[in-house]
Amino acid sequence: MLAQAPHPRSLDSKVIPLSTSDDAIVQGLVSGEPWAADALYERYAPAIERILRRTLGHERHTELADLLHDVFVEAIGSAHRLRDSVALLAWLQRIAVHTAYRAMRRRKARSWLWFLQPEDLPEIAHEDPDPEVRQACAAFYRALARLPARQELVFSLRYVEGMEVAQIALASGASLSTVKRQLALAEARFTKLAERDPALSSYMTEGTRWTR
Repeated sequence: MLAQAPHPRSLDSKVIPLSTSDDAIVQGLVSGEPWAADALYERYAPAIERILRRTLGHERHTELADLLHDVFVEAIGSAHRLRDSVALLAWLQRIAVHTAYRAMRRRKARSWLWFLQPEDLPEIAHEDPDPEVRQACAAFYRALARLPARQELVFSLRYVEGMEVAQIALASGASLSTVKRQLALAEARFTKLAERDPALSSYMTEGTRWTR
């Protein structure tokens, strides 16, 4: 639950509306209704946490809870800018993308201070994964972390989170042409890194082409 966002049951002087639709949540946020912050978090926190976890997945990200909190604090603080409840999830995704990008920049800025230990493997969804799969997963995120932050972000959103290019442009606030250019650069750089890595090279076919 968000800090400084009391649960609706604790609000003796507030009336919680019968409808907690996205439109009602937006109106509640703009009006400063505390219940709206709780409703926003409860409805969209899983989706936003997934974006953060998967885009920052090259390590067990100890800051994940703080980053998730930051996304919703920023969203609540800027709710007056949102006028269309239809865009509510896209608006949260955009804030999450920028939050992830800032985290990537911070991580890269301090990366010379530490090295990943063997136990610092990425989270893997499968139970008891095959060692070869685990090695490939770890190698994938190592290669991904070697991309410039913006390229790492668009590559992760496209091929890990599965966003369409137009969605990435909307979420990142960049033009479609900029996203396509950054994605092409990321694909080319990642391909070279993967082809040189024994754990990944077998997954790369000659003339590998990425699906846009």
